[in-house]
Amino acid sequence: MAERRRRGATRKRPLSQRLGRSRWRALLGVLLLLAMPLGGWLFLRWEPFLLPVRVVEVEGELHHHSSALLSQTLTERLDGGILTANLVELKRAAESLAWVGHASLRRVWPDRLLVLVEEHRPIARWNDDGLVTAEGVVFRPRAATLPAGLPVLVGEEARAAELASRYQDWRDRLMLVGHLIQTLAVDPRGDWRIELVMGTELRLGSEQVEERLARFIANAPQLEAVGQLLVVDLRYSNGFAVRWADERQAQVRANSGRPEWPDNRG
Repeated sequence: MAERRRRGATRKRPLSQRLGRSRWRALLGVLLLLAMPLGGWLFLRWEPFLLPVRVVEVEGELHHHSSALLSQTLTERLDGGILTANLVELKRAAESLAWVGHASLRRVWPDRLLVLVEEHRPIARWNDDGLVTAEGVVFRPRAATLPAGLPVLVGEEARAAELASRYQDWRDRLMLVGHLIQTLAVDPRGDWRIELVMGTELRLGSEQVEERLARFIANAPQLEAVGQLLVVDLRYSNGFAVRWADERQAQVRANSGRPEWPDNRG
């Protein structure tokens, strides 16, 4: 009997110990939960000092914005260390520079940010104060960085992609007959106009502009054999009006030696 009591006593001790351990574990869990926000705060506060970004390395062709300027811009916006630096914000800062078309960033352990940059490549001036790319992206850099010698596209910004596309197509077609575009413009009514480097103005109107340009290209050698062209008005269904540099004027039927006087403009 006494032996059974002793055995019962020995069984009760482990149960009480287990209860005590459970309480300690619960208390430890609560303490850990309370400590996690504090630890996170301390990490965010000290991480820039413990794991700083020491180098901002720029790769890519930068003709108008030097890599030093871009590095300086990103360094000024840098808020955090290698682990906490906000790459989305830094990408936005890089692309805020007028000549930067696209930027991507990645972390390189232990202390370097690598920036890959693609610069805008303009094909023409845009109105009075901007530049436009082949894709129709308009950007406005400082006036001092505007390149000289580019043609000019004139129009509403909503039509920038259309203007850029037509410029590239018409430029190639006109080059085949020895002409370069100085200005390509479309007004709010949709009337298209081309000024050539040689000083000729082509008036295409708002309808059938592709066919009207093709008409000029087909007849350009014969017209230029007569003299220096000032204005070629192609806003006719089957002909055009011409003004030469010596103020001679004529209206002719396309691909015909016979003068015509059409009056159905479009």
